[in-house]
Amino acid sequence: FSVCLVLRFVGPTDNIYSCSFVQMLEQRLENAYDEAQDKVLETYSRLTVEIQSVFQEPGSPSVTLVYVVRNQDAILNGTISSGLLNQLTAELVGYFLFYPPMVIAEPICFAFRVTDLASTVQPTINGD
Repeated sequence: FSVCLVLRFVGPTDNIYSCSFVQMLEQRLENAYDEAQDKVLETYSRLTVEIQSVFQEPGSPSVTLVYVVRNQDAILNGTISSGLLNQLTAELVGYFLFYPPMVIAEPICFAFRVTDLASTVQPTINGD
């Protein structure tokens, strides 16, 4: 049910692991989902976004966000969530987020990748 969004880059002074950064992006994503609903749906419901994880490869400017979208108490299917946001252009999603996206929204599952130092959860794009 999770969705993956990859930002092309964030500013060097942005602390991607801070609560304020995550909350800011949740609000901006909610605004983008509002716009997508206005564009494609005849009905409107308030969708909320909960970012579950933020990941950045060492030395890479790109940042991966894994999140879920809720419609009141129900979590939306990742395919539905990603399909809705993908109705917007990359430029429009970037406008709402203030960061250019490399991947707008893809449904994901998790695969575990073992590194030399520790085991980390790495998102893998391949469906719900």
